Amino acid sequence: MEKEIEERYLILQQLQNEAETIQRKIVELELIDSQLEKTIESLEYFKTLDEGVEALMNLGGGIFAYVDVKSAKKFLVDVGAGVVIEKEIGEAVEFLKKKRENIQKNVATLEQILQQIVDRARQIQKELTEKGEK
Repeated sequence: MEKEIEERYLILQQLQNEAETIQRKIVELELIDSQLEKTIESLEYFKTLDEGVEALMNLGGGIFAYVDVKSAKKFLVDVGAGVVIEKEIGEAVEFLKKKRENIQKNVATLEQILQQIVDRARQIQKELTEKGEK
């Protein structure tokens, strides 16, 4: 009986670790989604501009530079595996919107998995409580 209780506690601990890992992944994906949303907003803003605009470019380390953007109509888009393709603003926006959809689907899937883990953990806790009362 004691060994069975110990095994249940180990399973409970493993479920807790899995839940924490999934929660971290959800937060990471939500951060990426937020960044993509801001990028889409910026691209939408560029649609409204005429040729030639001054913008701030992040050089890293908290350093920014003013740059003249000669053409705000085409952008280089990283499509993965180190491949960069030139796209019109509308195409870039659509690409990012699809990326956001995929991220949101992944978040929804992870949230379902997390809920299953939480339900399983509650079930084990209930079983342990019942065994402790006996």
